[in-house]
Parts: sequence; structure tokens; C-alpha cells
Amino acid sequence: MTRNFWTACAALLLAALLLRPAPASAMQILEAVDHAELEAVVSDRAVSRITLAGDRVARVVRGAVGFAVEHDKARGDLYLRPLERETQTRESVTIFIGTARGFTYRLKLRPAARDSAQILIRNAAAIPRTDGPIAGKGRVGALATLVRAVARREVPPGYEVETPHESPRRNGLMLLEVWRGRKFIARVYEADPGPGHAPETLKQGMAPDVAALWRSSHASGPSGGRLVVAIYETSPAEARDER
Repeated sequence: MTRNFWTACAALLLAALLLRPAPASAMQILEAVDHAELEAVVSDRAVSRITLAGDRVARVVRGAVGFAVEHDKARGDLYLRPLERETQTRESVTIFIGTARGFTYRLKLRPAARDSAQILIRNAAAIPRTDGPIAGKGRVGALATLVRAVARREVPPGYEVETPHESPRRNGLMLLEVWRGRKFIARVYEADPGPGHAPETLKQGMAPDVAALWRSSHASGPSGGRLVVAIYETSPAEARDER
């Protein structure tokens, strides 16, 4: 083999690595209690979102130098948008938030050179208990339980939540999050604003083999559309054996 051959191979490998899509960012999940002091990382160049599981941000007291804090009262979420470079700071910023369920948190945020950050604050006392029937055992029960957990933003044990760096809208759907578990993967989409789409129409914009599909009854997506949750099996044969 000549030196030129190995040089060409190295160049091709480097090009492949550079052209490979950037990996999704995992959501930062913060376990909290009332009056908790929490820490997380936010982006110094892109918008970061803070959301609550089973609760909503009701008020904000902040001293976030270098960031504009936007409170979406309809969804109960917070968005931190970096200001101009000359007004940014590399030091941590502190935000105090009060929730609709009466909890307060002190959140210390550290700016970092990264893409958009997604932060979920989960307080077990804030998550409402259901009085409805408990889902049955087996595959069907597991699917129903996961759909309900995703709809309530209650991350089950063993699941990791990722947010894609780029999410173009295709066939009326935009991918917002991916919840990865050992047996199932849940993809959270936002459908185009407007009249609700039939389930079969929604499936046309998704990967095949959807095991379960749920659509919210009201517009709760970031752009005013309905949220759609599609569940896929990581191992269909193994999952079917549990029925």
C-alpha cells in the first residue's frame, strides 16, 4: 500500500465523520422537592427550554444576566434566549421559579458552548395521581402506560429523552423528542396547526411499524399544533411474546 492510498483513506474517513448528523442531546432531568436548589447547563448560543412534569411555571424571579427569559404562560414553560455576545456571561445565572401547584425552586444555570438544552424538573409530589383503572399487564398494558407517561412528561425509569438538533417538518409532522427505553421507543411529534388529522393520515409521515399512536385533544405544541406520540418496539418478537 502506498502512502497516498492511506492518506486518501484517512481523508475519506474524516469527511464521513464531519458529514455525519450530530447526535441528539439528552434531556437534563432534575429530581426536585419543594424549595430545592437545582443545577443545570444551558446553551450560550441557542434557546434552552425549562419545563415541569405534572406542573406549570406560574411566576419567575430572576437575575439571568446575558439571557432573555420568556415565560409561556399557556404551556407553563420557560425559554432562555442568549443575548448579544457582548452582553453574555460565562458565569452561572440563578432563577427562582414558583409553580402552579405551590412549589418553589432555585435554579442555578451554567452557560456552555452547546446546542439547545432541554431541562425537565420532576417533583413526585407535583405529579397528580390517577383515579382511573390501572393498565393491564403484558404488551398492551405496557404500551398504554408508556403513552400516558409521555403525555404527562413523567419519564419512566430506564428511559432517556433526546431532542434532535434539526427537525424539519415533514408530511405535517415535526419531531420534538425521542424517548428511548429497552423495549420501546416513543417519538413525540407536533402536527400542523388546524383540524385534527386521522390516525391513518398521521402514520404516513412516520416510520412504519407503529405499535401505538396517541394524539392530544387540544393544541399544546410549541407552534400551536397538537402533540402526537408514536410508540415503536425495539424488539417486536420479544414484545409479542409477553402478551
